[in-house]
This record gives sequence, structure tokens and C-alpha cells, in this order.
Amino acid sequence: MTEIFPDLIDSICFDYRTVLNPPPIYGLLTYDENGHRIRVDSTMSIEEQKQRMAKWEHNQEVIEKDTSKLIVAFNPKIKSNNKDLKEYLGEHFKVTEVFNPKIEGDSTYTIDFKNIPLKGKFEIRDMSEFPKDRREFWRKKYDFVFSGAVYFTGIQFDKERKFGVLDGGFSCGRLCGIGVRIYIKKVNEKWIIDKIDNTSVS
Repeated sequence: MTEIFPDLIDSICFDYRTVLNPPPIYGLLTYDENGHRIRVDSTMSIEEQKQRMAKWEHNQEVIEKDTSKLIVAFNPKIKSNNKDLKEYLGEHFKVTEVFNPKIEGDSTYTIDFKNIPLKGKFEIRDMSEFPKDRREFWRKKYDFVFSGAVYFTGIQFDKERKFGVLDGGFSCGRLCGIGVRIYIKKVNEKWIIDKIDNTSVS
């Protein structure tokens, strides 16, 4: 988990400001007989649409140039996945046997993420620093750019410990986020991400 953590953050987390502000309609809308939109002819845009698009593009440029760190909440206590991912591990990596660790009691472990250098614009902070109440968690006015919350489950390995799979997700609001399934493999004694599949979206 320590080796893949920086790439996990860069791959899953995103700047919510770009997601919650989609581009405006630009052009003439065409509908079918059932009232479903089938195309937009951008050559038929009107002046008002051009102004809205120009404003949207300017806002996107401001966001992209913003050098502020994007703060992401994270619970460093990693729990075992409540799903058996053996099937997915086998389908993706063509392995037949999984690693079954002998664990007594709670299998939760804590990742020391503060000592893991990240590559990009995200900064991770412990979930304990944020309000416990979910409504307050999302409504509070922070004095930093709060981007959301990320989570990961424990890794399920194959018997030879060369391949693994885990689940994760990123939330940018109460009804905003994605769920992912992450496939990892060991290459030259280093763990890397092989593929990330989306499992849910809100």
C-alpha cells in the first residue's frame, strides 16, 4: 500500500470544482420525436451562449492555474474488504489461488501516510481532523480548498503475492463521487497499478 499510495491518490482524487461546474450548452439543440436530445449544432450558437461559454472557460482556466493544495480527508485505518475479490483477481490476472493470511482478531492496519511523499497537487489529512457529523463534514466552510474524501480497502493477493486487487473510492460531496476496483502487480520487486475499473458513480 505504501508503494502504490501516491499513484492511487493521483489516479482517483480529482478537483471537484471542475466536476461540479459543467460547460454550458453551446449551440442549437435538436431533439427526436420522443423529446430526447440527439445533437447540438455549435455553429448555431447565439451571443448569450457565447458569453456564458467564455465565462466558463475563464473560470476553468483560473482553477487550472490555482496552485493551492487540494486537501483530501483520509482514514488511515485500512480494513479488510467486506467483499471476496477472488473472482476479479482470477479474471484479470488469470490466477487460480489466493493468499489466505492467518489473522487472529481484528485485521485492520494503519498506514503512515504522512511519511509518504505525494507527486501532485493533493495533500492528505487524517479524517480525525474533520467533523464527525456527515452533514457538517460537507457543509463546513474550510479555510483551505477541500476536495473530498478518499478510502481504500485492504489488498487481496494471489497465493504467490505477485498480484493484488483492492477497492477504493473518492467522494466530493454527499451525492458526488466514484467507486473503483484497483488491480496491482509486482514488477522488478516494486508494486505498481495495472488497471483501475470504475464500479460506481454518483
